[in-house]
Amino acid sequence: MANYWEIGKENLRHNLLIHAGIALLLLCFSPLVLGVKNLGLSETAKVLEIYVALIGIVLITPVFLPEQNRDLRDLIRSKYTKIASIYGIRVIESILVLMLYLGIYLWFLHRNGCQMDTAMYFAGTLAEMLFLGGLGIISYSLTDNLVAGYMIPIFYYITAIGGGKKFLKSFYPFSMSQGSYSEKYWLLAAGIVLIILGIRIRSRK
Repeated sequence: MANYWEIGKENLRHNLLIHAGIALLLLCFSPLVLGVKNLGLSETAKVLEIYVALIGIVLITPVFLPEQNRDLRDLIRSKYTKIASIYGIRVIESILVLMLYLGIYLWFLHRNGCQMDTAMYFAGTLAEMLFLGGLGIISYSLTDNLVAGYMIPIFYYITAIGGGKKFLKSFYPFSMSQGSYSEKYWLLAAGIVLIILGIRIRSRK
């Protein structure tokens, strides 16, 4: 357990902190990009789905970044702790930060008079975050390229904005603003699967 705690502290210090800072800046800039006062249910959901969920890409995708240095990757592999466990700890830390940020942002919207179903909006947005991050992780693990890890979920996001509901169907990410939540279950399940697969693939490389 102590070893895992040390892994978590090292990840926080050398990897997660900078990405958490970038995600926080994105959220702080949201009032300049979108309206965040006195929103109705659908408008609040739209802010969460179209803007806030994007930080899932920022925080989850770079979990393999420290091993971009192959010498460091070989050093970590030589240690007793399995590299898959290290990746798992990093993902869990990223998800915890996502949950913290999302909770604070929902409180911020509530303080600004926005209507919301708090529990559903929290769960639905988190599901989209995990799916976007899962796309990033699987892309990164297959290509060994962080840029590709960012570009694939962004391409999916652009496709969805460009009228992708017809093609994405159950994996359409902006359903909550249209009053539908069933798609979020698909996104959550797929996000978890993609994250696990990405870690397994990366661990075997």
